[in-house]
Amino acid sequence: MLASLLALAAIVYMGHHLVSMFKTGMQVEPVQSAEISNQLTLTGVIFRDEQVVYGGSSGGVVRMFSNGEKVSRNAVVARVYDTLRTEDTLLSKIEKELGILAESNKISDTGTKNIDAKISKLYYTIRLKSEEGDYASVAEKTEELLILLNRREIIVNARLNFNTEIADLKAKREQIISQTTGSYEDVKTPVSGYFSSYVDGYENVFTAQAAKTLDYEGLTQLLKARAGDDSVTESGYAVGKTALSAEWLLCAETDRKTASSLTEGATYPVSFPMASGSEIDFTLLRIVTENKGEGAVLVFGTTVLSSEIGSARKQTVSIIEEKTVGLRVPVTAIRTNEEGELGVYILKNDRMTHRRVEILAECDGYCIVREFAPDEEGYAGALHKYDNLIVSGKGLKEQKEEEDETTGYEIRIFG
Repeated sequence: MLASLLALAAIVYMGHHLVSMFKTGMQVEPVQSAEISNQLTLTGVIFRDEQVVYGGSSGGVVRMFSNGEKVSRNAVVARVYDTLRTEDTLLSKIEKELGILAESNKISDTGTKNIDAKISKLYYTIRLKSEEGDYASVAEKTEELLILLNRREIIVNARLNFNTEIADLKAKREQIISQTTGSYEDVKTPVSGYFSSYVDGYENVFTAQAAKTLDYEGLTQLLKARAGDDSVTESGYAVGKTALSAEWLLCAETDRKTASSLTEGATYPVSFPMASGSEIDFTLLRIVTENKGEGAVLVFGTTVLSSEIGSARKQTVSIIEEKTVGLRVPVTAIRTNEEGELGVYILKNDRMTHRRVEILAECDGYCIVREFAPDEEGYAGALHKYDNLIVSGKGLKEQKEEEDETTGYEIRIFG
């Protein structure tokens, strides 16, 4: 009998709240994190100190290091054969696969949200470049997509890395090289640094020293300079280059008024939209202004390396001047309670409960509200991530538990 009464009470309780939800036209969704950024989009040019590595033959080239990999002085970075051979195609393929797998191991996310967003954006970029007929960019972006897909596999399948596959490929490469006949030359790098197989002819033009010392006129003229032809010299053919340090700089032309909104010495996140939205922190080293005009050049620097930026010397960049991070709430969900407190209603334990909010920013029909830390004062009464937010409804008000809603039962045991 007691069990039947309790079940009946539960049904009545649930029915009451379900009817209330239908009457109010209530819609509920979980609270998620979000951010709003104030961005400055410009064309950036990469400056760094680089030294081209030359070999003595125009035959088949086998590079021994992946792009961005650190090498010591006198390290064998490439093996150049006197003639092109059948094995060269296979070795080049192995070299490319090794580079992709090495980059695939470099992950920082523990969830798939950010990486899925990058995959989606990169897929759109590949499709766009394909329609434009820019097949060189398609090939480069396809490699970046493979890296992201591999990283996603590590996250989803909880695998540690691709080291086993890398070891197998290296062993296969060594086996092919050991069985190869014909004359060859081992090319060694004269300096230590970070190796890259891509040479564009700007290595002696866009240097770190130029970015740090030239005035406005000198920098703008340099930004218009044409690439030199350093692919063949008395030292041989270019097989790659070595960046002398992890430092690289980014220069971008703008105007004096825009530049005045930034602060020298401050750190700004810089996003590379064409590199699947990769974001790196840069320090604004210099603001170089035109003597008798409105022009300006921004000079940023960083030591954070990323292969996702790609090999392009000139790229579109977005400088994030200000970023607001918090919880995403539709404007329609913001309400005041009976005490006049600004906040929202959530559904907790089948009851409408008011949670106060502190609005930080508003954009496109949504607000970014402050997310309180668990150890902050006021955390208990604030909105939290994953709360069931009531985004719309009529006649909403907080439902407090009444004392007379609970029925007491006395159980006696007769012996």
